[in-house]
Amino acid sequence: MDLIVWLAVGLGMDAFSASIAIGAQGIKESEKWSGSILVGIFHVVMPVIGILIGGILSQTVSWVGVALLVAVGLQMIRSGMIGRSLPVVMMTWTRWFVFAIGVSVDSLSVGVTLGVTHTNTWIAVALFGIFATIMTRVGLQIGQVLKHTVGRYSEVIGGSILIGIAIRMIVG
Repeated sequence: MDLIVWLAVGLGMDAFSASIAIGAQGIKESEKWSGSILVGIFHVVMPVIGILIGGILSQTVSWVGVALLVAVGLQMIRSGMIGRSLPVVMMTWTRWFVFAIGVSVDSLSVGVTLGVTHTNTWIAVALFGIFATIMTRVGLQIGQVLKHTVGRYSEVIGGSILIGIAIRMIVG
């Protein structure tokens, strides 16, 4: 059980660090929980999909997650560089969806592993979702605090964090 908890924390770390970047943009308070819950749901759904489809597509799907994080990161950097000065960034459901997929795609390959081991899969998957939801919400809150210290460059910093996560996914 300890191993499953540490695995849940590890999977939630991408969501945590990326949510700091999103939170630094100044999203609405009402969106923080809904976005966090969506990330948690994807951290449940992705391992289940991984369990169902096996390891055949795990490498391809990892590249999809990298591409999504880089795309969102570049968009954030571009917005920050042109000096867009909106006080609150509108995180649409599409953006939350792309974000949730990007930070939870590594859960897919973990699901493949769970499918071939004799781990209590449902407890593990539930913990992945719970930890990802909480860690995302905490990250969003930390990002909001950082927004006040880094000012308008928060989008550039946030985009750089997302690209850094994508690079880490490539390097391993």
